[in-house]
Amino acid sequence: MTLLEQLQQPLAKALPVSSLQGSYRLAARDFVVEETLGFEPEGQGEHLYLWIEKTGTNTVFVAQELARKAGLHPAAVSYSGLKDRHAVTRQWFCLHLPGKADPGSEQLQGDGWQVLRSARHPRKLKRGTHRSNHFTLRLELDAYNTSTADWLQERWQSICTQGVPNYFGPQRFGLQGNNLQRGLEWLLADPPQKPPRRQDKSLWLSAVRSALFNRWLSQCIEQGQWLNPLPGSCFNLQGTRSYFAGESESQQQAQQQTLQQRLQQGDLHPAGPLAGRGKLQSCGEAALAEAAFQENWKPLWQALEAQGLQLEYRPLRMLPTETQLQWQAPWLTLDFTLPSGCFATSLLRELLEARDAMQVDYAKVSGISAPES
Repeated sequence: MTLLEQLQQPLAKALPVSSLQGSYRLAARDFVVEETLGFEPEGQGEHLYLWIEKTGTNTVFVAQELARKAGLHPAAVSYSGLKDRHAVTRQWFCLHLPGKADPGSEQLQGDGWQVLRSARHPRKLKRGTHRSNHFTLRLELDAYNTSTADWLQERWQSICTQGVPNYFGPQRFGLQGNNLQRGLEWLLADPPQKPPRRQDKSLWLSAVRSALFNRWLSQCIEQGQWLNPLPGSCFNLQGTRSYFAGESESQQQAQQQTLQQRLQQGDLHPAGPLAGRGKLQSCGEAALAEAAFQENWKPLWQALEAQGLQLEYRPLRMLPTETQLQWQAPWLTLDFTLPSGCFATSLLRELLEARDAMQVDYAKVSGISAPES
């Protein structure tokens, strides 16, 4: 089995496999994403924030078009998060305009996107700044019966209470998983290949690192350690990017009950490593398990280190908030909010066997595949 095939093995699920099947993203309006910054632009400063709605186009393209239309260098345009192409999305962009007037509203419009609002702010909009994303998804189920409504409500309640594995979704790996494949080919090439373009390099490194994290998370689920972490594991504080290292088994006994209560309440989430330079932050049994995983994937881990990536920790669980489920056969509509960096598609896979109508070949998307039809 090749390295690519190992990384693309099916990922474990936290809940029993659902017998329901359905399709999402049948049209762009069936997949709506709205970004929440967590703060309001102050109304003054050298940065112009633009609240933009786009349909059927990707974030990078809109950023390039904004730079072109405003006569700016591409580096003068920024955004917080990449949003789905095959969707209706609303998100913030930022133009750096020191000493310049705001471009006219007619100037900043394009096919498939429009500026809904603008405001000045003293600071640049950086990647990962936004707090969360709200999703409204509409799915068509293949088959259903009189018990479908009750089953959906029960499964949805489990998801909202327990949370779901915080896998990176198929979007992270590119169309048909191409970013993952190209990243592996470039990182492990012998002799070394010429570095790709900066944008491609970033996408490829992110895909490879994300695939490794998914394998760690899947292993934790298979070994029953997803929500029952080993002594010495790291934990993430809900609603923040902060994490702390747990204590070894001898130290943790007195705090075990408190930790479990906080996990059940959703105040804490177990956290797992994102490959990069630096010392593993866990201790005790958890450190041994992480070190064994690191050793198992040593060539790939070292290749990512050589590219300058730093070790980080990511929550193993995501908890949806502001949740709502509506069922009107054959249509299922879901509303929920997820922290930035979390994927709605990873939530869907715990609810039912969901097919992305816009994805041509599921078998090459890093373990998150659709059922056979």
